[in-house]
Amino acid sequence: MKIDKIPSILVYLLFSSIFAFSQNNTRSPYSLNELGEINFLGNISNISMGGVDSAIDSIEFNINNPSSLAKLNTTNYQIGTFYKSIGISNNVSTERANAANINYIAIGIPVKRFGFGFGVLPYSSLGFNLQTSEEFNNENIIDTRFFGADGNLNRAFLSIGVPLHKYFSIGATLNYNFGKFSYEKYNQYDGINYGTYSNSSSEITGFTYSLSSSISLPLKDDISLNLVYNYNLSDYLNSYNTEFIYTSTSSSINAESLGDFVDVDLANSGLENTSLLVPKKSIYSIGLEKKNKWFLGAQFENKMSSDFENKFLNINNVSYRDSKIFSIGGYFIPDTSSLTSYWKRVIYRFGLKNEEKSIIINNLPINHFSLNLGLGLPLSGLSKANIGLEFGKIGDDKNSLRENYVALRLGLSLNDIWFIKRKFN
Repeated sequence: MKIDKIPSILVYLLFSSIFAFSQNNTRSPYSLNELGEINFLGNISNISMGGVDSAIDSIEFNINNPSSLAKLNTTNYQIGTFYKSIGISNNVSTERANAANINYIAIGIPVKRFGFGFGVLPYSSLGFNLQTSEEFNNENIIDTRFFGADGNLNRAFLSIGVPLHKYFSIGATLNYNFGKFSYEKYNQYDGINYGTYSNSSSEITGFTYSLSSSISLPLKDDISLNLVYNYNLSDYLNSYNTEFIYTSTSSSINAESLGDFVDVDLANSGLENTSLLVPKKSIYSIGLEKKNKWFLGAQFENKMSSDFENKFLNINNVSYRDSKIFSIGGYFIPDTSSLTSYWKRVIYRFGLKNEEKSIIINNLPINHFSLNLGLGLPLSGLSKANIGLEFGKIGDDKNSLRENYVALRLGLSLNDIWFIKRKFN
């Protein structure tokens, strides 16, 4: 592929991906968490290091850290994809599910005094089907309950990074969020023809903002100390809600199966238009790096999510706490200038992440642990292919549901030069 064809291809993908993002990206019951399960956790190169953001790269900007755009030397095109295999188990059985989609598409461009970037990504997803059956009374009438949900919250972003000093830069990101979540519930008694069904949806839109700063201090022997601070401001997204309730002999609505039908007047109860909190979040990242040789870093993230509330859903057994994530990770390159061995020029990445998730179900907190491995495979010029593998576990023996997963991530980071005046002899 010729490099001069890349801009038009990436722009085409940028817009066409909005339709691809409508596919469901999760099958986890824990996606009920806040605004859904977060799909975008960072560039594949950073996720493969446990999500640590303090590695500074001049040819691949960090989407989570807009101040990294100040260090960008070449135009950078990025695309990431993922495939996830999930096993959900309780004390009786295990069920498996799969999910796959584009993870992000982004372009970063350096100009004379700053760098800027833009892109689209499926920020979060909702997707699960839960069903229970139990005896309702002494006559052994079986009560079957079902609760299902699906949908995505997408994000288009514009970022800028500005160098204020040789070793210090700042950045900011403007996000426009848009998407729809749909919910279905039903209650069916054995021996009774008509069940009670509820279908509802939330169309979500709104802007969010984040700020970041980066310091890279040279020490000795080409080693630098990198410090990154990222602050996501607290804001609210608008949610336009609808709901209808009906009785039917089946979940589908037709003339033969439909009993009663009610279009719920949510305006009368103040639930037609509600607000969803996007909690403020602080990320502190530190790392030691020997450029093109090795990196080792650690990161702490604190999200003030205990005040989150979805008045429209109002699920009694779900509450929230502040979320905390601790990560460590790094990379190693055997010999970046090797002419005899391709594998000596490969970037080998590793990382660990431990998360206290914000969601609490039946008064039991949910924790998430993951191990990450990755490769950065050199391509022609400064471009590279990124591969990431993640093994994770959500919940433990105290929780009624436990989730184990394996995620494979594949991405490209391609480079070109724009806005450089050509000289001819």
